[in-house]
Amino acid sequence: MPPESLLRALRHIWLALEPLNIPMAVMGGLALATWKHVRATRDIDLLLGAAEDDLERLLEALRAASVRPKRSPTTIRLGHLELLQLLYEPPGIFLDLQIDVLLARSDYHNKALERRVPTRLPALDIEVAVLACEDLILHKLLAERVIDLADTAALLRANRQSLDFAYLLKWAQQLDLVPALRQAWQAAWPDEPLPA
Repeated sequence: MPPESLLRALRHIWLALEPLNIPMAVMGGLALATWKHVRATRDIDLLLGAAEDDLERLLEALRAASVRPKRSPTTIRLGHLELLQLLYEPPGIFLDLQIDVLLARSDYHNKALERRVPTRLPALDIEVAVLACEDLILHKLLAERVIDLADTAALLRANRQSLDFAYLLKWAQQLDLVPALRQAWQAAWPDEPLPA
């Protein structure tokens, strides 16, 4: 999907959800550009601080914006994660775009939302929030895909001087991600151990 179509879809969804006053942040491939790493992506990934009783209100706002659930029941569980998978067909595209919404159900996810960073993505005329670089790294490590490991190494290289390593290491330990973080660090700097 062309990047401009993806950004227009993000704009549409963001503006549909913004009136709900639910904390939200862009994560995944679209958020990478904020942290000096650009790569192609084909979907939109959001983290939402929606409580259980916000879910119906959230779905109503999305339906009103022509965004529909991908499946029934609308949420799926992957281990301790709760996801809402949605589809949206932008006008003139004739192709469904997938939107993956991770619902913040843990102390860590809520902390990540507190630390979100307002930004303007390239070619987007509204301000959105993205995960802080450390939280994007942690979410990439949680995904456990090869592309996410490569993204993590790129984020580490591009943002080394500004990263809050104490925060990153604290949550990597709590989320049992230290081995994955070490692997990404070694991909970024093969001759350097992960800082303690």
